[in-house]
Amino acid sequence: IMNYVVVLAAIPFIATLIGDLVFYSFFGFGGYAFAIAITTYILDIVGVFVIGFVIWKLAPSFGTTTDQSKATLLAAFVYTPVFLISIFDIIPIISGITILGLIYGLYILYIGLPIMLGTKPDKVLTYVITIIVVAIIVFAVIGAIIGAISAAFFLRSVLL
Repeated sequence: IMNYVVVLAAIPFIATLIGDLVFYSFFGFGGYAFAIAITTYILDIVGVFVIGFVIWKLAPSFGTTTDQSKATLLAAFVYTPVFLISIFDIIPIISGITILGLIYGLYILYIGLPIMLGTKPDKVLTYVITIIVVAIIVFAVIGAIIGAISAAFFLRSVLL
């Protein structure tokens, strides 16, 4: 799983790096682009494993098989469309299109829970909603970390 996620997470890393270098280099913020790309890459990989952990730990509450490797594999599959569509991060203005990959990833989660973890059909929707709520909290923290790093590098480059 690690090789799969590390390779796919390189897509948004490279796209973000190129897009931000081109866009922000006009304003003299090249260091900012490197910091954000590296931070995003690390947190994308961590995010897959955190969501896999969440799926695994919530499984007993929904009468589902508690298999950490399958839960993490499902999380990697959920992230796959997000990583792939992140190629559009090369153009920072349209990077919001990544939301389409997220929507498809949620569909993969909905379809994948019964297949990979044996979730009963009547519990799939509530399980997905619970995972989404926990994921929103987790990614709010990740977003705050990226925002703090972004602000620090931006202020540093402005003040120097």
